[in-house]
Amino acid sequence: MRDDEPRESAELNEQSCLVVAALADGEAVEPGALRTALDDPAVRNYLVDLIALRQSVGRMSDLTPVQWRERQSFLSRIGWMAAAAAIVVSLTAGYFAGQWTVEAAPAPTVETFVTMGPAATAPKPTRVVTLRPGVNWTEKEGEQ
Repeated sequence: MRDDEPRESAELNEQSCLVVAALADGEAVEPGALRTALDDPAVRNYLVDLIALRQSVGRMSDLTPVQWRERQSFLSRIGWMAAAAAIVVSLTAGYFAGQWTVEAAPAPTVETFVTMGPAATAPKPTRVVTLRPGVNWTEKEGEQ
């Protein structure tokens, strides 16, 4: 058995399934390709499953949205409304219980002190750069 045989088999099976799906969609299919595809039992099973799925979905579309609403029982609608009301009541009760039981902490106070003392002095320089006109510094008019 060669290493590429499973891959070729998978590609052939995929092509066969595509041919069968095209047939189920009502598209034109080459008879020889369909005959080859239906030789595989897995593809035949796929065709049967596909037709069963299409039929069950086709039955669902026969019901209009109004009929869907009519199919729901009165009790199921009441049940959902009761569940929603219970959620709203429990959230509201939790909010008010939290408001009544927890005392709000007082706002923090911050005190600021400003001392008026002598003006701050600059630190002593660690290096002095001397600029001498014409030697290491020149001034040109109009430039900064």
